[in-house]
Amino acid sequence: MGVVSKMYCKIWQKDLAKLPVATKELIFRDLQLTYQWERTKKTDREMLAHMSAMHHSWHNKQKKRHFNGKSLDDAIASVPAGVDSSDWQTMCEMWTTEDEQRVADRNKQNCATQSMSYRRSRTSHYQLMNDFSNMHGRTPHRLEVFKMGRCKDLPDGSESWVDEESRRRYEAMTQMIAPSSDVDAESHTTMTPEDAFISVMGKDRPGRVRYAGSGEMLNTWYRSTGMSASSERERIMQEQLKAQEEKLKVQEEEMTQMREKISRLENVATKVNEMSILLSQIQGLQARTQHVPPAVQGGSDSETDEGADDYYDHDDHVS
Repeated sequence: MGVVSKMYCKIWQKDLAKLPVATKELIFRDLQLTYQWERTKKTDREMLAHMSAMHHSWHNKQKKRHFNGKSLDDAIASVPAGVDSSDWQTMCEMWTTEDEQRVADRNKQNCATQSMSYRRSRTSHYQLMNDFSNMHGRTPHRLEVFKMGRCKDLPDGSESWVDEESRRRYEAMTQMIAPSSDVDAESHTTMTPEDAFISVMGKDRPGRVRYAGSGEMLNTWYRSTGMSASSERERIMQEQLKAQEEKLKVQEEEMTQMREKISRLENVATKVNEMSILLSQIQGLQARTQHVPPAVQGGSDSETDEGADDYYDHDDHVS
């Protein structure tokens, strides 16, 4: 990923998500030669955020090796390997601006006064959050992400925090979101994890989201965790759409059952018509049979009559 990010992203560019769409498609095309994954908006956003974090880390290393402690001319002449000289000059000139100097000084002060260090581990926040989602079937909230970076579960079931300050603040935030069992429980208001985090840690300033990994920005964090109003509306619309789809599916099943019933009734009606026609034919045949005249007797009867006449004639002759 680092090679691909350096190929398509200048050293002075910080966020790969802000690159042109065509450039991002080229990045994903090259990544698919090595990695296999199902491309969705969420996975694309997470991969770009991860690559931005890698690019930012590489960017900081080049600053420490080739810029810090040198004059501007010497720094411009010390071009890192694999970096275009014109891009490096642009980067050095940007580092000398007042805004960049102010950010650098503020970061130095924060590092000097930081009382809560990150957990020493090679596992990234993205991997920890993905493991949590696979295990619990949901996205971790702010307090759980805070704990991921500062607490490690030991084999014996206990917890190992990086420092006491982190543990104390986590317990304070946990108490705010837990329902109270005291006598004055009615006056106790349960807070959301986000509100509890803001109450203890303060609001997020523009830029990187604190305690959520090196690649999370305000827009990516609140979009991925679904805490913004637009995300909430999108979630509601998705639920409504899902309900409508289920309703349409039920109606379609009912229509299928009705068609089957109609088809069966049509088959029964066809058979009834056939039976009626057959019955009519049988009745007509019986009626014709009843009106046929009796058959005429044959020659045997004539011979009998002639014999009788001869008999009578013979008697008359004897007398």
